[in-house]
Amino acid sequence: MNVTNELLKGRRVVVTRAAQQAGELAAAFAAAGADVELLALLEVVPPADPEPLAAAAETAGSYDWVVFTSANAVDALVPRLPEPFPESVAVAAVGPATAQAARRLGVEVHVVASHADAEGLVAELAPHLLGDERILLPRADDARRALVEGLEELGCAVTAVDAYRKRLPDDAAARARELFDGREIGWVTFTSPRTVRHLVELLGEEWERRRRELAAASIGAVTSRELRRHGVARIAEAREPSPAAMVRAVVAAL
Repeated sequence: MNVTNELLKGRRVVVTRAAQQAGELAAAFAAAGADVELLALLEVVPPADPEPLAAAAETAGSYDWVVFTSANAVDALVPRLPEPFPESVAVAAVGPATAQAARRLGVEVHVVASHADAEGLVAELAPHLLGDERILLPRADDARRALVEGLEELGCAVTAVDAYRKRLPDDAAARARELFDGREIGWVTFTSPRTVRHLVELLGEEWERRRRELAAASIGAVTSRELRRHGVARIAEAREPSPAAMVRAVVAAL
């Protein structure tokens, strides 16, 4: 048994990704020796108003760039295109997982941010832009403004459309009680600020007391900021947004 398995053996890790996306992260922790439990804190659903996304799909070929900030955005836009992804449109992805999702659907990716957040994507794109490009940005309905503002500062015309929204699954409260009532919370993974807010919502009045029991595995800096905003002190932050990096962060913390 290697050191990683020795450190994680017998430790419970609660994986909170959406049900259809939890497999890879859960498998990474299980392979490292952890006892994995699932608690979906996100459910990805269509946007409240589907018309802007439909219009964006119809006119995608008129843009110079499409910028994807998540695999969910890829899955929301690409299948709605009336024809194969237009070759005249360049594509940027916020990180390797998003790029992989695009390539899986036959989309060539030209730029992948090495620092997987809005600021990193703007920095990676800047050398490729002349300053007058038309950019389509399909995104979550609660996305930060940082990417839009950064691209507009470079002179680009950005069309941001809500491609999906995220909500708390109906069975999350019952599952949380099953996992946490009478037990220390321990290690929980967080892959977006929304997952943090949803756990706070589930625990309600108990949050202030029980947050001290939480050891958080964070996918990156934006999620870590949200954890700190809610008073979480023990955070293991991945150096890159991948399951393997999240496992390494927890092992390093141990």
